[in-house]
Amino acid sequence: MIFSNAFTVYALGLRHGADPDHLAAIDNLTRNSADRAPRLSRFVGAIFAGGHTVMVLAIAALVGFLGTKFAAHGALVEHIGTWISIVVLLGIAAINLRQLAAGQNDRLFGLKTRMLPRALREGSSPWLALPVGLLFGFGFETSSQIAAYAVAFGADAGVIGALVVGSMFSTGMICTDTLDSVLVHRLVSYRNGDLPRVMRVWILAITSFAVAVAAYEFACEFGWRPPVSDLSVSLALVASLLAVFVWVVYATRASRRVDSLMEQVP
Repeated sequence: MIFSNAFTVYALGLRHGADPDHLAAIDNLTRNSADRAPRLSRFVGAIFAGGHTVMVLAIAALVGFLGTKFAAHGALVEHIGTWISIVVLLGIAAINLRQLAAGQNDRLFGLKTRMLPRALREGSSPWLALPVGLLFGFGFETSSQIAAYAVAFGADAGVIGALVVGSMFSTGMICTDTLDSVLVHRLVSYRNGDLPRVMRVWILAITSFAVAVAAYEFACEFGWRPPVSDLSVSLALVASLLAVFVWVVYATRASRRVDSLMEQVP
């Protein structure tokens, strides 16, 4: 039972790391820091997730401490967080579709990223990902998610149980966010005329994820019960994102191979 719950929370953390707003923030931070710190910028996602983890564990500990007092209002908090998440996801989709229509397909755009102070939004140090991740943790959708999971999976274990839930959730999130920054770093260092096409696919994929998750949450809020569990939905979303990652790696590697062969032709 414990292992099953741990795996479920880990998978939900993987899904949270695949949140389009996370991906947009990590995309922006990785691009800004790639020239200044080419090696460390690969791991901007891990630094971002580290800052985010501080808030996740703090929220989990608070929920564990409050126990039944919080559980009485947990459903309301979760509903509010879901609606905020829907608005944010649709906002991300709208921004990226508008940017693509305007021919701006050089990077992924996020709603929360645009709200950051200019120093954090445009700074070139990879370590800025730490405070940005911390600020993202203040988002109500993050707070409501981890609070709901702490109640569902650690309600009877107090603060320690809630922290275990938060730690497993954060571990999954760190994996996805780190993979994202490694991928974006590859795109940043990719020099080929095929880059605009690859970037369009990347942006359209994340935009599609945002719309799909928003539609799923919207339907659930109005009483629709999916035929599969939330865990299965989370795993499907992460698998789809991994498929896009694999395609990007393959596309950039194939183009590099062609360029290398062309350079060898006398």
